[in-house]
Amino acid sequence: MNLEHFKKEQTQAYKAIKNAFEKARLSHAYIFEGDAGTTPMDAALYFAAKALCREENAPCMQCSQCQRVINRTHPNVYIVTTDKTTIVKDDILNLQSEFSKTALENGVKVFIIDQAETMNMYAQNTLLKFLEEPHPDIYGILLTKDCDKLLPTIKSRAQRIHFNKPSEAFIEKAVLDLGYERWLARLAARIASSTDEASQILETYDIETMADAVKQVYQSLLTDESTMLTFQDVCGSFLNSKQDIEMLLHVLTHYQKDLIYDKINNRHQLIFADDIATIERINQQTELPVLLEGLEHMLELHTKQHQFINMRLAFDNLMLDIERGHAHE
Repeated sequence: MNLEHFKKEQTQAYKAIKNAFEKARLSHAYIFEGDAGTTPMDAALYFAAKALCREENAPCMQCSQCQRVINRTHPNVYIVTTDKTTIVKDDILNLQSEFSKTALENGVKVFIIDQAETMNMYAQNTLLKFLEEPHPDIYGILLTKDCDKLLPTIKSRAQRIHFNKPSEAFIEKAVLDLGYERWLARLAARIASSTDEASQILETYDIETMADAVKQVYQSLLTDESTMLTFQDVCGSFLNSKQDIEMLLHVLTHYQKDLIYDKINNRHQLIFADDIATIERINQQTELPVLLEGLEHMLELHTKQHQFINMRLAFDNLMLDIERGHAHE
């Protein structure tokens, strides 16, 4: 949980929760809606900590109550999540069973349902019965990227708080403050929807090696080498997992966008500014419509990559299209 990021990234949501406590106008059910990385969960934990902390400046983030909420070990906080694709009726029944027991500690109880849009109809109807008989000391928070997948009757019984994706500039600065190079911070900011997600990307993936490989692919356009064979040679190791494939496609897409930014004299947007010599030489021999067609092909792959297509073959076709569109001197 990163309270400071939550406060800065989601100012309106933070104020809405804070004001509800200060004015004693808490709802017994909330829907935190928005594709904002880990921030909605941070907000839910902030709510729980504020409700359970006994210090005057709650949440103090230092006491036993706050620390156990942050570490997700507090007995009065129950988080519903699943490793499967669906939250089922038994998951909600388990929640009800836990909350029907005598509390191990004094204070309110808070349940958080992560990815609430994945609840099937049986689970949602079971939750609805729970919400229809609110207990004065029980608060529920549903985290969802798609509120339209929740029953209208659930939405009518909950207060909705929307979470916006923070600006790229905000994410970029936050990542820069962590000590990353500007181009890495800018790339992560354009891929991620929160600062936590951006830093996680840079910690998880070997972005620098991917970027070097992508640069070699584009440099092959300036030689007699086959772009497809170059791609297979330098990027083949990234095609063994869905996660690496997705990230490689992101890096390719943003290099292609850099070509377009340079072509339209919008260089302040460049990520790979250190490769400007290659970018300029490619653009001397490639027309803007061709660059746009290449970008469109990549964006199509982003939408198709989870449709069980052969991604190695898809990348080969992409490389052939890029090479055909490039006019050698």
